Amino acid sequence: MSVHSNKGLVYLILLLLICGLIGGAIGEALGENFNSLILLKKYFLIGMSNPVTLDLKLISLTFGINFRVNILSLLGMLVGFLIYKKM
Repeated sequence: MSVHSNKGLVYLILLLLICGLIGGAIGEALGENFNSLILLKKYFLIGMSNPVTLDLKLISLTFGINFRVNILSLLGMLVGFLIYKKM
């Protein structure tokens, strides 16, 4: 991989995260404020149910990651990908 393709990959990941976060926030806000749009507030939890702990006696590290994905966060990621492809 060249340096240029690494920058493109980092840009794509950041764009997907930002657009997904914006879409998720919009979905939460709409689902919270409009009873007819309560479906937009529903999410799926993807990730680790129990975090992994590494105890080295001197220091203890805990690793875990969870994603709360709703319909509009997926739509936001799709929009982010389309923006990336247009650029």
